Amino acid sequence: MQVEKNVQSKQDALFKALIYSIFFIFVLLSLRYQYLLLSYREWGDESETIVAAKMMAAGMKLYAEIFNQHGPLTFLPGIITEMIGDYGIKGHRVSIALLQILAVFSIYNAPVLKSVTQKMIASAVSAVMIIVFMPDIFGHMYKYQTLAGILLVVIGSQYTIPAICCPHKLNRFRVVLGTILITSLPFLAITYLPIAGLLFLASLRKQYLAHAIIGCFAGLLANMLFLGLYGSFSGFLAFHLYLNAKILPLYTGLQPGWQLIVNAVRTATSDLAHFLSLIVILLGAAILALKEKSFPWRTLFLVAGLCSLLMRGAGFHGMPYFYAILPLLVLTLSAMEDESRASKFVAIGLLLLLTLKVSLLLPGERQKLSSAQIPKETEFSQLAQLYTTKEDRIIAYSFQNFQYIASERLPASAHFFYFPWQEKYNENPKYGVLIDACDQIKKSAPKVMSIDKWKVWNKYPWESYATCLQAFLDSSYQQVPDKPYYIRKDLIRDYDSFLAGSEGKKMIASPPLSKAQPIHLKPFQYLTSPHEDRRLTGLDILFGTYIRVNPGAARLILTRASGSNYEVDFSLPDLQDNRYKHFDLPEDAYVAGKIESLTGGGISAWESHSQDGKAFTCLMFIFSDGSRGLTPGCPMF
Repeated sequence: MQVEKNVQSKQDALFKALIYSIFFIFVLLSLRYQYLLLSYREWGDESETIVAAKMMAAGMKLYAEIFNQHGPLTFLPGIITEMIGDYGIKGHRVSIALLQILAVFSIYNAPVLKSVTQKMIASAVSAVMIIVFMPDIFGHMYKYQTLAGILLVVIGSQYTIPAICCPHKLNRFRVVLGTILITSLPFLAITYLPIAGLLFLASLRKQYLAHAIIGCFAGLLANMLFLGLYGSFSGFLAFHLYLNAKILPLYTGLQPGWQLIVNAVRTATSDLAHFLSLIVILLGAAILALKEKSFPWRTLFLVAGLCSLLMRGAGFHGMPYFYAILPLLVLTLSAMEDESRASKFVAIGLLLLLTLKVSLLLPGERQKLSSAQIPKETEFSQLAQLYTTKEDRIIAYSFQNFQYIASERLPASAHFFYFPWQEKYNENPKYGVLIDACDQIKKSAPKVMSIDKWKVWNKYPWESYATCLQAFLDSSYQQVPDKPYYIRKDLIRDYDSFLAGSEGKKMIASPPLSKAQPIHLKPFQYLTSPHEDRRLTGLDILFGTYIRVNPGAARLILTRASGSNYEVDFSLPDLQDNRYKHFDLPEDAYVAGKIESLTGGGISAWESHSQDGKAFTCLMFIFSDGSRGLTPGCPMF
């Protein structure tokens, strides 16, 4: 007997060592996977959230100086991120990643799980669901749906399910925290009000009634305080409640009320993923119902609340639904027997399979993440950074929110995107809240705009909702040829002449820079014309690096009209191929220039050659009045 006990003890020790080791490897690989998700895919809704958070961090009031239809709590993580630094999408996703880790940790510590093995398996399954499968419906992004899903994981695993099946494991902290989070759900989106109410009722226990009320009050107070500090109460009523409930359904066709319930039922069985998730809900509900001593009304409230998450349909709108079923999946795993030898082998096998899934060793997994990276820049961002300063504002319509992030510029209007329902609301504004996008854009007159004139859902043409803005574009802006980009007319000298003069031109690179061969700048007429203000504050030169990094340094030498020189050294490795390099200049009139090699060479300056043999270096002149001179035949950016 003693020998058998010793053998069993050794086997248990071996099992523990093995499963702990596998779980440790799983955690490391999961963290790596999650890090890679920080730069995986760009989505306009996420960029919208980030841009609004940047505007709020810059001091603008939500719903008063920023148009948005999302709930105010959506922007709290973004504001905190912007307080730390000016970050792009990758930086803003860090808070989501941390909250997802918190959600998995809450599952690991779920009161319904009895053993360490159950905790490991449940948290590993949940982690794989979150980081591997959720990204297909944008579940790794900074969106209010993701935040709602994470809150629901914590609420379900730490409060609601324990309140139904093991109320003796509740404590004051769980109740207060759970009710704070439940109360916060409608401040992400008012459509979460049904599940918030149903979860509150399903979780409420008589002995913790006072603590539940305290949690509700604390949640309401915190969210109302945040709205008051960073937003507008009347704007919240106008945009988040009235516009979403009365105006938006005119365009989406999804009317509030009975139609939403029908849509939720239809979506619950719309495809295999939803059907399997419904089975998980029913299995979990069966376990919970057996735990209730009388009629299982708490379980019914929970199931009804989960189904309400599908009122707006499938896809990313229904993403919180898949998050919310994870605690029920954990509940089914809690019924797993983990003491027998067979169950231990099953646990190890399952954990190995989950580890393999996050290892990126399976065919196509690594390529999937690397093939959809967030772009570091866009064509329009190059234009914006060339023609504007950090303090300038821009516009990107109809729904090009990533352009603001890539350009590192804030919007020139509270309406930083524009749809037909925004125009429709302005026909009959409510609660004294009116933001006129066209009027704001006219007053700010952004230097550059990107206007793609999107026909929304192939039903609502640009002309039907932006006639005022189009008239302003026609009168005050020049369109970049064959591009949806607009530059204010006063920024470019002789734009029509630039376009006409560009015909028939051919771009040729100058001889490469060397010690014996400087690059002589061949400026267009702007520097020699006596009839114009020729004082420059900046100069951009279009370089070619031949798709390589050229070592060393060079010197730009410009000759002033007075005969003296201005010299500035620059690093050759910093040059980008076929890109303009900007040089700030002391305000003065310059008449000639050249580039000399100091310690390196191999670069060229692009030139525009005409059929009659004339050649001009591709230069962009920034004059003291803020206007620019372009070289015919050369790119504008």
